[in-house]
Amino acid sequence: MCVRATSSPSSSGDREQPGVSEVAPKRVIDPEAARRIAALTLEIQRAALSLLSGKHRSPHRGASVVFVEHREYRPGDDPRLIDWRAYARNDRHAIKRFEQEAQLGATLLLDVSRSMDFQGAQGRAKIDQAAGLLAGIALVLRKQSDAVGVIRFARELERTLPARASITHVDRVLTTLGLPVTAPVGTHVRGALEAAAERAGRRGLVVIASDLLDPDVTALAPIAQLSAHGHEVWVLHVLSPDELDLANDGAARFVGLEGEPSVEADPSVVRDAYKKEVDAFVAKMRATATERGARYRLVRTDEPIEQPLAELLLHERRTR
Repeated sequence: MCVRATSSPSSSGDREQPGVSEVAPKRVIDPEAARRIAALTLEIQRAALSLLSGKHRSPHRGASVVFVEHREYRPGDDPRLIDWRAYARNDRHAIKRFEQEAQLGATLLLDVSRSMDFQGAQGRAKIDQAAGLLAGIALVLRKQSDAVGVIRFARELERTLPARASITHVDRVLTTLGLPVTAPVGTHVRGALEAAAERAGRRGLVVIASDLLDPDVTALAPIAQLSAHGHEVWVLHVLSPDELDLANDGAARFVGLEGEPSVEADPSVVRDAYKKEVDAFVAKMRATATERGARYRLVRTDEPIEQPLAELLLHERRTR
């Protein structure tokens, strides 16, 4: 069953809404997947411009000897950066932070339109797979002390969290990603990307997880602006195997999740024509995203979330 969004969308202003826990969120990532993802590291190929701590090289030169502050030592930190004088004073290992180390700012965009709530016979609901992917990225970034923000969007921006690096903030990120779909019908991918461009600040990472079922032919256009400003952009195109393959057998009624009228059809009769259309749609999204400077990955809801993340992260490591 393939669902399409047909509403004419619009965007709304920035807001960090309080009371994230007022609706019980889902667990967006299971502990075993989190442990596997913890082994991954993200070293973005483009330099971040923020003069805070992190593992990403800053383009500012001549500032390598400027001490900023201490932070608590974490497993995996370079032992050479331990301040042994500070350890002698308080019996705690602390790391020296210098201006030459730049913190990565990441903005995670989650499509929460009604079509994302679809779950076929195979795999998870699209919203759960998308949220799990973004949660995995947030955990990797937390390990590296990087800042993470979230934009949930449908026809308008539903909820936003600014990019911050604290452990408690990452917990809020995971909670926000796990909230259920409550938005009206329709989606506006372009509006969400434009909002990310306004909020992302200096060079960083922007990741969108969506089924991209948006009738606007210019939906991915803002990627070019983000790339031109030095941002690394990832497009995670999340689709169900049922949408991709139309695996149903026998006559059935297909009900759209975005307000479309129902359609009665026999999959065995329309499958070839349907798959041709879906393959063309996926190819168009891939070409449009890559031509504008993004890294594109089609993600099926029946594959482990660490698989696409590992591919993206390892590619970044190779390009560096």
